[in-house]
Amino acid sequence: MTEQPKNPADTSRQNELRAWSAVRTAGAAPRLTFEPPGYLPLLKLHVVNSLLTVVTLSVWRFWAISRVRRLLWAHIRFDGEPLEYTGNGLEIFVGFLKVVVLILLPVALVLTGLNVALADIAPSLVDVLSVVYVLGLFWLFALGKYLSFRYRVSRTRWRGIRGRLSGTVGGYLWLTLWVSLLTVLTAGWFKPWMDAKRIHYALDEARAGSLRTITGISGGALFPAFLFAILLVPIALGIIFVVSRISPGAGFVAGLLVPAAFAAAFFGYRAAVFRLTAERTLVGPLRFAFTASGWAHAWLWIGNGLMLFGPAAVATVVTAPLLLAMATGLAADGQKPELPQLQWAAVLSNLPIYGTLAITYLLVMPIVWQRRIRFVCRHLVIIGTFNPATVRQTAEDPSVAGEGLIGDF
Repeated sequence: MTEQPKNPADTSRQNELRAWSAVRTAGAAPRLTFEPPGYLPLLKLHVVNSLLTVVTLSVWRFWAISRVRRLLWAHIRFDGEPLEYTGNGLEIFVGFLKVVVLILLPVALVLTGLNVALADIAPSLVDVLSVVYVLGLFWLFALGKYLSFRYRVSRTRWRGIRGRLSGTVGGYLWLTLWVSLLTVLTAGWFKPWMDAKRIHYALDEARAGSLRTITGISGGALFPAFLFAILLVPIALGIIFVVSRISPGAGFVAGLLVPAAFAAAFFGYRAAVFRLTAERTLVGPLRFAFTASGWAHAWLWIGNGLMLFGPAAVATVVTAPLLLAMATGLAADGQKPELPQLQWAAVLSNLPIYGTLAITYLLVMPIVWQRRIRFVCRHLVIIGTFNPATVRQTAEDPSVAGEGLIGDF
């Protein structure tokens, strides 16, 4: 495939992007805002969706996703006008079936057949298949993210203007395959370029009506943040080593630096990806900035995680002694605990944990959804104006029938 010659106008805009810095400007610029629908309406919808999902053995979840998005999208406003979500559960369900039948099932059959065939002929190659399997899972996860994003863009409208991505699913699959292999072969050092190329493929030449998107994100721009993230962990390990040699009693406290360093590396790099992607993207006359720091990303993720799984963790700590007490009681009576007795004891002791997870999921997910959307709307700065009446409509994306693997917001 030959590379198309660069348009001089595009080159000029790319240089303009590289010179852009995220500075808030005064004036009546369009803004993205979120007016929450309220906790109770979301909770009611979520409880009904969850019950129907259980009754239908998870089939209803595709329609549940559409109902929740339709409600949330209607409370997101751009320049004072609400967004509209036009997707439906049937499209998402069909997309899921396509991925299962056309990708997951054939891949699973091929890998299973190779595993059985090589077990007798060349057992050493079975381990190689395991690596291929792990890479395949990553590849499918990346595919699911792209399909989900592509579908949501094509089913989101503002004042009748809809979005559309320019790339193809096949092109994204091939891109993800070779950049993933290069990342593995370089022991992870190619990751900034992998991230930049995937973002560039997804966003560049996308359309919002007739407004054209240009993205100037590059691996070189992401590499300093990536290098800083990589160096944080060995620096933390070095500090732990020095502190433990000087004061052995302080080793445990210093050991807390390791998870803190991992968190700082992950969220710091994530913040850099969001910030640079926003700063180096143009949609027609609109420019962007994303002001969230690594701490803000960490507060969002860790806060959501604590709300969702914190109560279950507490329940685990509280109920764990019960299983030990049951086993100890049986042993104290001179009886040797039999396997069925231990299994029933484990089930009974875990019931409070599962119950806590279910109740927390029902009560907390509406809060998590609103926190995610509020986070984006709070930190995304949109600068520039345009006349919506001059924006022509883009054609429907005929290749989009559903998002396939991932239906998360």
